[in-house]
Amino acid sequence: MFKKHILFLCAGLFGSAAVMAQSDDAWRLSPEFSIGAGYGLTKLKDGDFDEDEAAKKVFAVVKFNEYIGLEAQYIDFDDAGNGALNFDAKGKALDLILELPVSEGFSVYAKGGQLWWDADTSIDTESFVLSDDYDGDETFWGVGAKFRLAEHLDLRVEYERFNFEISRDEIDVLQPNDIDMDVDYANVNLQFTF
Repeated sequence: MFKKHILFLCAGLFGSAAVMAQSDDAWRLSPEFSIGAGYGLTKLKDGDFDEDEAAKKVFAVVKFNEYIGLEAQYIDFDDAGNGALNFDAKGKALDLILELPVSEGFSVYAKGGQLWWDADTSIDTESFVLSDDYDGDETFWGVGAKFRLAEHLDLRVEYERFNFEISRDEIDVLQPNDIDMDVDYANVNLQFTF
């Protein structure tokens, strides 16, 4: 599955290079700044956490030209639980965006970067409740499409894949396994460009 996404990203890069070769102006530095917010659903892929939740995010993008940009995000993932363990994560991310304009009002993009996350957790048993904070940093990737709604307003539809890892030893002896949770995040965003 991961190899398919790498192939998709490479195809996009080669396609972008072909388009750029035809248009020298597109390579020129022409920075623009955007902000936006989004909402979507997450699918938790872990034997202990098998449920869908919502997540919200805000982001800022600096595009250096038509094809390359840098994005900073803050994502608030909803609580996830498995009966005894509750996991509430938030994260800050920085990623590189490679965008391919298909037409004046539509483009596709791929992105990849780093997520720095922290999570409040609690273990609730009949006898006691334990709570603690955990953090980590993981790489992530995503793909999406951008639609022009108005002169300065775009709609972004995207899919991102995150991962959260916590060792069983860090949590508690009551947790039988390490937490190694893949999180698929499908979201819709509004982006305003200044």
